[in-house]
Amino acid sequence: MSRKPLVGITPDINDIAAPETEYVVRRNYADAVLYAGGIPVILPFGADVNAYLERIDGLLVTGGMFDIDPQLYRQTARKPYIMKPERTAFEKALIEGARAKNIPVLGICNGMQLLAVCLGGELIQDIPSEIEGAFEHKPAQSATITQHDVEIVSHSRHLSLSSGTTYVVNSVHHQSVLSSEGYDVLAVSPDSVVEALEAVDGGFAVGVQWHPEYGASQIDMAVWSGFLTAAQQYSSRAR
Repeated sequence: MSRKPLVGITPDINDIAAPETEYVVRRNYADAVLYAGGIPVILPFGADVNAYLERIDGLLVTGGMFDIDPQLYRQTARKPYIMKPERTAFEKALIEGARAKNIPVLGICNGMQLLAVCLGGELIQDIPSEIEGAFEHKPAQSATITQHDVEIVSHSRHLSLSSGTTYVVNSVHHQSVLSSEGYDVLAVSPDSVVEALEAVDGGFAVGVQWHPEYGASQIDMAVWSGFLTAAQQYSSRAR
């Protein structure tokens, strides 16, 4: 019987002062991994990411209500942003280390944006002010409710998706990814916002801008299935 893959999940931290600071991560991230056939483990922030990378079979970089420092993608901040440098540095080191070892990486929302940065891409810092005619990508509604269409625009090496297919997804973001040579754009919304990407080479490295952990869209299971299949394959090769 094959061993279930171990998936490391990056948490956030709340703003309670030490020593009461807590790691926080929504349950549905872990539940989605469990449902798709993996074993989720939360990865506390630490300098030695190699200790994690030696044990996990997949890396899930979660979303969060904060922004990546624009200096990391060769830009200057155009307005004040809430940033979490400790978390971003930790996740960046994990992504880069996982890529070096061909450990599958799935980035969700902010996690997709950081994956893009690690692959050499840049970000649109604020969709409403930088994309003319863009619709609302951060609506005042629960992420259990779908918000807009995304169209699959290119073939994926790892996800079972058909080009030209359209899905309705949820949306909770105000920034987005620019095209780059380091990754293929897999999906876009009707207002041209990049909604999914995949590294052009190496192992599984996929980012989605929506939140598949809610299971609100028909595309979500394809994301989890592709990720866990890759993690299972990595586990089988590594051990």
